[in-house]
Amino acid sequence: MTVSAATGKGIDQLIQACFETREAWSQRVGTGELNRWFERAVEANPPPAPGGKRIKMRYVTQIKTRPPSFVIFGTRVDQLPASYERYLVNSMRKDLGFGAVPVRLTFRAPKNPFDTKD
Repeated sequence: MTVSAATGKGIDQLIQACFETREAWSQRVGTGELNRWFERAVEANPPPAPGGKRIKMRYVTQIKTRPPSFVIFGTRVDQLPASYERYLVNSMRKDLGFGAVPVRLTFRAPKNPFDTKD
């Protein structure tokens, strides 16, 4: 943004942009709307299947605001490539109106009861 301290030109646009950014920073998205977006995003670009084993992503929920933080639950999400995570974050910014606000995205998988590594 171009701003001039001498003439005050651009100050109104700067202040408006600040308020819009703060609103996006504090935005809460309902779980239903979030999961409808998630279903469309996964349908448009399904996750890869490393080693022929499908990664199942079940649902997403928002855990906090400031910054907006989300958790995606599913199986084998630890094998999800970083490029797919970037796709989800960028799609979330575009479709849900977060703009330039940092968005945190974490993944959780259920504990395997048959895993004997512990």
